[in-house]
Amino acid sequence: MSAIRSETPVAADTSEYQELVEWLTMKVAEYVNVPPDTIGIDTALADCGIDSVSGLALCADLRYEKGFDVETTIVWDYPTIDAIAEYLVAGGEAQ
Repeated sequence: MSAIRSETPVAADTSEYQELVEWLTMKVAEYVNVPPDTIGIDTALADCGIDSVSGLALCADLRYEKGFDVETTIVWDYPTIDAIAEYLVAGGEAQ
């Protein structure tokens, strides 16, 4: 899978995008033990407290819970919830 962002913009109001943003927000909040409403979708995940271990856990959850075949570097290649959701909705690999 390539880590190149699609040139096609993703409409931020699509239901798939919104559902993925909500899921990612809940997961990040769970990993760093904070309320979901304190996680900004445009805040770098590293600034939220996501480290290499929780980043790998997020990759595993994306694979096993959501069916996306993602690279283990997705958290660093697309460092915000918004960027990950846009990438996956625009063409990230799904199994």
